[in-house]
Amino acid sequence: MTTPITSASPSVLVVIPNLNAPGETPDPVASVLKMDYDNCNIAIIENGSTDDSVAVLTPILSDRVRLLQSPINLGYTGGCNLGFDLALKERFDYIWLLNSDAITPPRTLTSLVATAESSPTIGMVSPLIASIDNEARYVHVAGLFKPSIPACESTRDPEVARQWMQSSPERVMLLGTALLVKVALVRAIGKLDSDLFAYWEDCDYSVRTFKAGFRNVVDFNSVVHHTEKSAKDAVHEIKPHYWYYMARNESRFWKKHITGTARLKPLWWAYNTQVKSLAMLGDNKVSRDAILAGLWHGWTGKTGPYKPGLRAPALITSLILAHTRKVTPNL
Repeated sequence: MTTPITSASPSVLVVIPNLNAPGETPDPVASVLKMDYDNCNIAIIENGSTDDSVAVLTPILSDRVRLLQSPINLGYTGGCNLGFDLALKERFDYIWLLNSDAITPPRTLTSLVATAESSPTIGMVSPLIASIDNEARYVHVAGLFKPSIPACESTRDPEVARQWMQSSPERVMLLGTALLVKVALVRAIGKLDSDLFAYWEDCDYSVRTFKAGFRNVVDFNSVVHHTEKSAKDAVHEIKPHYWYYMARNESRFWKKHITGTARLKPLWWAYNTQVKSLAMLGDNKVSRDAILAGLWHGWTGKTGPYKPGLRAPALITSLILAHTRKVTPNL
């Protein structure tokens, strides 16, 4: 049983980033407004959209729903950080990062806050992430940081996640889909890493959280329904920017959290992950170029947004593709 919410309950700023998604964003807003947790406000982060997002979203604004606009796309990290800034300025107790393609049942936030309030050492809480098309199928439950391997393992199985929370509570990682963050944690470790721009930022923030002595916790009594995406199942439907950021930021993540020569092992592991992606993409040149550019920029420390036409140096491209053909002859 979760604690009933009253007017004295902790204040929550729900941050919903929007980038060219005016057809999606009103749905999570509506689901939040139907929740039984009334001590919350919503900030839609209009992140430099080039469509009619502002015109579509303006009619849903109210005393509980505001629109924060950026003239340019700051990325998922930069957009969410605008919400962090607002929460810090207005002294909210919590920030709830909610994706624009996620829908929340009525009691989810009530349960999340109750879990977060149960211990001062809890920094972040995530619900179970279920498929929006099949509520019985979990898309993601938790991750586990394994620096000795090195690896970031993930699971869709609640029982596996329970075991991780019992055996390795200091290494649990959470997905950013519906992430409840204590503002006290933000004050302690700072905001999301804007250099990542998009993807791997939740992994980075999870590690920074437990390195600072806080815990990341899964609330098994709450759920959010999210659009199910799988690069393996729909490899040619995934947009090039995804491949670029995943390749670049995986390297940036390991370089940030593993020091010295020990980082060579995870960088090699990350490289081989991208080789497998190159093999899956086959003759999809645009997405392959995005991966190659991402690898190169991750190694060389380049940041910023993905732009069509980004390329790795010709020699690097030739060497990586030659290696890919050698280890995956079907390319």
